Amino acid sequence: MTDRLYERDPYIREFDARVMACEEKDNAYRICLDKSAFFPEGGGQPGDRGWIGEAVISDTHEKDGEVWHYADRPLTVNTKVYCRLDWDFRFSNMQNHAGEHIVSGLIHRKYGYDNVGFHMGSEAITLDINGELTEEQVGEIEREANRAIEENIPIRAMIPPQKELAVMSYRSKKELAGEVRIVEIPGYDRCACCGTHPFRTGEIRLIKILSVQNYKGGVRISMLSGNRALTDYAEKHDSVVKISHLLSAKTGEISEAVERLQRENGDLKFKMVQMKKEMLAAKAANLTISGKALCVLENGLEGNELREYANLLSERARRVLVLAEGDGGRYRYVLIDADQQAKELGQEIQTLYAGKGGGTPQMIQGTLAGDGAKIKEWFEKANLARQD
Repeated sequence: MTDRLYERDPYIREFDARVMACEEKDNAYRICLDKSAFFPEGGGQPGDRGWIGEAVISDTHEKDGEVWHYADRPLTVNTKVYCRLDWDFRFSNMQNHAGEHIVSGLIHRKYGYDNVGFHMGSEAITLDINGELTEEQVGEIEREANRAIEENIPIRAMIPPQKELAVMSYRSKKELAGEVRIVEIPGYDRCACCGTHPFRTGEIRLIKILSVQNYKGGVRISMLSGNRALTDYAEKHDSVVKISHLLSAKTGEISEAVERLQRENGDLKFKMVQMKKEMLAAKAANLTISGKALCVLENGLEGNELREYANLLSERARRVLVLAEGDGGRYRYVLIDADQQAKELGQEIQTLYAGKGGGTPQMIQGTLAGDGAKIKEWFEKANLARQD
């Protein structure tokens, strides 16, 4: 069984070890050492990364009491190797794991809810809580959590004797038997946990809750702690400053500036829609029409404008086909027939030009493939034949 150095001292960054096994697995290699400071994935915390000799370690897992390090190359069994952790990655996980303890512990103490899911992802840390919390309540939890950082409380990891454990109150997602490792932050949390944490809460530096959303009868909280929280703040601050410059507004006033911009944009869109309707009405009124049938190619029509233009033209011709260029070389179309034969004519045109669509006997719409001029020519000839 691997001697787990991280359990005695989570701050070990470098160490010497002996290679006990090296196995090829899924076009990669996994290495077992006689001792390791690499934390294997567990309890919601990712496995450590780093280097063993010349090998790059991308992940670490535990199986049957052994710690396996996933490497990009093999190492010779029974050789001594120098090992080094990706300390920035590990310490960030320690900060975030301890931050999660404080937040989950406060929620449990104040509201009696449990953390039933915990994941340390690349974008954020997520906590699934089995009870509903308002944003105001979560905001208060965040303030109390950061007070714990200010107090710089010792974080203790221990394995209590069975008699002591039997009467001890602690959080756990499942029933545990045998030795149980307890992590305690006095006044804030006591939890069964196998992960790594700083020695004091002050090393967490900052806890920031990013969002709260309803999830499976409770809430899912997204949060960051430590260096990741500070980096997130810096990135968002840069974005706020850039937005404030673009809007010519103070950083504390950008939400009001964005709301004002949205209102102005909505007013402009409304005016554009009205102008487009007036333009289409004028164009339809001035169009020279000969005969009962009309086909026009009109590009630049968006949304419902194609159908609106077809409706305007149907006031001047009994049968109308309007074509507009769409995506992928296809044409969007609307066909209106006052004689209730739109479906029959639509079946013909869709058969000839790989069409899709449907509607009513008076109006159908969809898409066609082909040359717009040829579609127009076919439509006019087909209607002349019907008139004869």
